Amino acid sequence: MTLTADSVRVALRFRTLGPSGLNPPQIKVLDRLQTLSEDEDGPVTELDVDIWGASIGITQTAERDPADTREMVAEFRQWADAYGYRLQPAFAWHSSDSKDTGNGQIVTPLITLAVYNETGERLQAVYPHVDGEDVQTIHDGVEALESMPGPEDTEQADDEQNEKEDLAVPLQ
Repeated sequence: MTLTADSVRVALRFRTLGPSGLNPPQIKVLDRLQTLSEDEDGPVTELDVDIWGASIGITQTAERDPADTREMVAEFRQWADAYGYRLQPAFAWHSSDSKDTGNGQIVTPLITLAVYNETGERLQAVYPHVDGEDVQTIHDGVEALESMPGPEDTEQADDEQNEKEDLAVPLQ
């Protein structure tokens, strides 16, 4: 998956944040993303970190399940459907009754990474997800962000391309 914006906004969601030192994978991911967001020339302009719990209600039945979390998961699902990806098994949808009345819960992954364009208007990627048989992990998402050129790099590459094009024009 190729991220297309010069700079992006990143939303990182943890199921739960363990005590410091007890969950090295979470800390490593968070440290890598914080490093990217602190680099003024890097691609990450904003890093939003939050805890959203092990599961959320499918409908607005409890105050403990904020509507914006359900909306975010619905946005992730629309993104996956639009590009032919799957969010399962990292996300799981469980109905609490056999009539499928909308009651139930969404079980969230241990870590979720969402990448938006800089204005936050367009979701570009969600990690983890499944592309055919290929699982795209959180680490794949972080690596994709780390390999993105920052705004400065993109402008410099554009300037270099323009210079090459100017040199390619025959002089009269």
